[in-house]
Amino acid sequence: MFELRAHPMFVHFFIALLITNVLFDAVGAWFKRDNLRDDAFWLLILGLSGGVVAAIAGTWAEEAAEKTGIVGLMIETQKILACVTLGIFGVLLLGRLVLQNQFTRKTSVPYFLIAAIGLGTLSATGHDGGDLVYEQGTGVALTHKAGLHVSEYTQPYRL
Repeated sequence: MFELRAHPMFVHFFIALLITNVLFDAVGAWFKRDNLRDDAFWLLILGLSGGVVAAIAGTWAEEAAEKTGIVGLMIETQKILACVTLGIFGVLLLGRLVLQNQFTRKTSVPYFLIAAIGLGTLSATGHDGGDLVYEQGTGVALTHKAGLHVSEYTQPYRL
């Protein structure tokens, strides 16, 4: 069961680092604060490193989840989104290294467009991961033992 629990332990930190990276970049660019842009560079490195750890843990979780009968297509979709997201943020890191972390107005626009796409894929990946947990019951021990999907025995609270 550790295989299913390890992935969420790592992935949320990675998500927070990448979101904070883009936020620091945007604020640093807006207020012309190089120290925030430098911090964003390190947040990007840490976020990508955490993403690799989360991807490895996701592979473990995938193998464990498939043994429990979780829908394989949903897992594959989430895995593809995660790889695309890591690739996008990897391109951002490569761009920073090529530019030596020095941005002009001409280089900032494409950088932030790619960052916005990265945030979109990051959000989609998280949403799909949430569906796997909250709709399919991936990693939810009691649900698996009962043989039910979460959505089969929970109803939304209505006023």
